[in-house]
Amino acid sequence: MRADYLAALERHNLDALPTVGYGLGYVRAYARALGLDEAASVADFKRDSAVPKNLFRRDTPHFVPTRQLRLPRGSVPALGVIAAVVMLGAWYGVQLDTVAAPSPVMTAPFDPDATQDAQPVPDTILTLRTTAPSWVTIRDPRGRLVANRVFVTGESWQMEVGRDYRVDVRDGGAVEILIGERTLGPVGEAGVPRRDLALGTLR
Repeated sequence: MRADYLAALERHNLDALPTVGYGLGYVRAYARALGLDEAASVADFKRDSAVPKNLFRRDTPHFVPTRQLRLPRGSVPALGVIAAVVMLGAWYGVQLDTVAAPSPVMTAPFDPDATQDAQPVPDTILTLRTTAPSWVTIRDPRGRLVANRVFVTGESWQMEVGRDYRVDVRDGGAVEILIGERTLGPVGEAGVPRRDLALGTLR
């Protein structure tokens, strides 16, 4: 073993050794030559080399070598990417439930006390209105979510007749459809879900 490598081992100077693997081999050979326990010597060298700031404190009273927690190389960037993906997913999920529908679709609450003063709804407007609370999912012609939540009793949603919007409702009997002022009736039976109802075919 070269003298400078031996000096590097005694000083725990890893930078002066060819590689860590060579260094551990030198430690094992050095321990064997001195009649020491090879495995224990290698373990001590690994521990002390991992905490170089404590190397000169081993002989001080009450000193206990500590181990440092080291993450694998590349862990910090990977955790950053994962956190960004999680945040983006959470933000996108919130946006899906709150995204506004493109013009000319509009939402409006239904107020039965104001119908006497309200202007009549033209026959070019289709209205989706709840007569009881129900979960309603509405998708635009491109499949994007317009609404995905519980509609309270009397809440309504409107669009131009002929637009290819599609609707899922949890309770078919709790959601009715109107064309202008004309009621077409509920979208299904009470308590029975209605899936993929094509509003563009209704006239």
